[in-house]
Amino acid sequence: MQKSFIFIIVVALGTVGALYSLPKVVVSDEKKTLEQSAQTGSANRDKAVESEDTHQHAEGEANESHGTALSPEQSKVVESLRAKYLGSSSKQDKIEAANALISKFTAFTRYDSAAYYAEEVVKLDNSEHNLMKAADLYYEAFTYALEDAKTKNMGEKARTLYQEILTKNPNNLLAKTNMAMTYVSTSTPMQGILMLREVIAKEPEFEPALFNLGILSIRSNQFGKAVERFKQILKINPANSKAALNLGYCLAELDRTDEARTILEKVLANSKDPQEKAAANEILSKLK
Repeated sequence: MQKSFIFIIVVALGTVGALYSLPKVVVSDEKKTLEQSAQTGSANRDKAVESEDTHQHAEGEANESHGTALSPEQSKVVESLRAKYLGSSSKQDKIEAANALISKFTAFTRYDSAAYYAEEVVKLDNSEHNLMKAADLYYEAFTYALEDAKTKNMGEKARTLYQEILTKNPNNLLAKTNMAMTYVSTSTPMQGILMLREVIAKEPEFEPALFNLGILSIRSNQFGKAVERFKQILKINPANSKAALNLGYCLAELDRTDEARTILEKVLANSKDPQEKAAANEILSKLK
């Protein structure tokens, strides 16, 4: 296949209900190298800071790299919820107010701000559920970060929380899988790859780990290995349209045009995600 496009893939973890949410896809020009948006220190948990200015500063740490500012309506909602949070005196009221902020910031795709309040909840109740919620949100912020410094910071925060989860529960494979992905853009990427292999050794059909190994194969232009991973996922879960999309892409890169077309047409027929459909159409348009 004449390569005239390439994916920039963000591996993002779903934080509520879903096992995981796989790649958001953007089509770019061949002169750009494939890069994963997912590219310090542990947070101080001694006490919650109650000043509104401090909260706004913490939330705003990465807002400079957001594509657009919150709308006036969104800002009004946030300020109202923040005031309720700051005014809460009981532990339960504060947790409920923080969760309301987390929900809104997540809806507004401000994962860094959502993660900040999720970590505040952890200071009040460090259950595995709350730790996972905070870690997942920092992981979301990590995957979408546009600046290197923010990517590093969000990755380290996510990694610290995932490690705390694994200390409590070494069998939390999702925590280990996503912790592994925070390593792959550091100076010790093999540490992450080895962690993913450990997950697969323990649970050979664990979809998130298989998917991430497929993504890493794409990053290293090992499209044949990636095909094996995505086909394995589709044997386990034929409805995984994100795996199918990446399989179609890899087959196209290997000039297996007919196979790629068949898979991508299935993505168009079955996927409900507009981004997946757009990416499938883009790849199909390039096939000869």
